[in-house]
Amino acid sequence: MPQEQSSFAQLMGRNRRNKTADENEFAILIAEDNEVNAKVMKAFLTPFNTKLYFARDGRKAVSIFKTRKVDLVLMDINMPEMDGFEATKAIRAIEQERGASQTPIIAVTAHVKPADQHVCIASSMNDYLHKPVKVDDLKRSFQIWAPDLRYTPPAKTAAGASAA
Repeated sequence: MPQEQSSFAQLMGRNRRNKTADENEFAILIAEDNEVNAKVMKAFLTPFNTKLYFARDGRKAVSIFKTRKVDLVLMDINMPEMDGFEATKAIRAIEQERGASQTPIIAVTAHVKPADQHVCIASSMNDYLHKPVKVDDLKRSFQIWAPDLRYTPPAKTAAGASAA
């Protein structure tokens, strides 16, 4: 009998637990202080059919994480009030207090040097995307950290088509 292969996320302790109907939707927390970047992320993430929470700074991201079910975090690094590194540290402390497995936190930053990626990973973030983020970057990262998410491309409409 063939053995089922585990995804990397499952191996990292991110097994999906049985959920109630209220918890069924996959939730992504986007911590981004730039309004244009937040709108772009919303447009990119909408076809994944997920619940989206937005935070304009690290303190708000931690507050949302404390009070909502969050399955994945896209964390900007440079934000007011509390930066992405401090917010990640606070989220990891909350998880430890709760005895919960680590939620994937993906750094999203304009810092593109290889050393920057190492700093993010060393700060307990699970992955790293550099700005400007592309949909294909998100898809690749989600294959690792959210393998059950499916991308549904927006329907294309014919120019000049009329409704019947």
